[in-house]
Amino acid sequence: MEGNTLTIEQDFTNTANAIDSFTRDFVEIYKQLLMRDDKKASGNLVNSIKQLDIEFKGNNMSGVISLANYWKYVEYGRRAGKFPPPDKILKWIEIKPVLPRPINGIKPTNKQMAFLISRKIARKGIKPGNQFEEALNITWNKHKNNISNAISADLDSLIDIILFKNI
Repeated sequence: MEGNTLTIEQDFTNTANAIDSFTRDFVEIYKQLLMRDDKKASGNLVNSIKQLDIEFKGNNMSGVISLANYWKYVEYGRRAGKFPPPDKILKWIEIKPVLPRPINGIKPTNKQMAFLISRKIARKGIKPGNQFEEALNITWNKHKNNISNAISADLDSLIDIILFKNI
């Protein structure tokens, strides 16, 4: 019929709540895994993790997680090749703290330790930690049924609205 339109408004509260629960749980699990694997020298990475902000725009859903910018090196590691920034290594040594062992009876300074650690990273790289991926897998396995049920409930409600509006 020309000129007739059907306007349907349906919120997806169940889906939004299920995703919100997923993201809150993910952040906590990710933090726990970083702590478990001793990836908390200054606590900056763990403290920088903020819950994902989920946005629904039209047909799209997007999420952004806030993290310290070096998280990718903790997660994916670092290939051998270049020296890392010495000031960052020196800061890490001071925060961690790294307790140097004497070399030939001489205890190295923090600056010398930074050089030695940087050289080792340049030669061998850093192994990936994979805590982000592990947290994502744990959280998904824990929440996938809840998310699926929430989506189903919201779609059922939408179908009911369509059917009743067409009567």
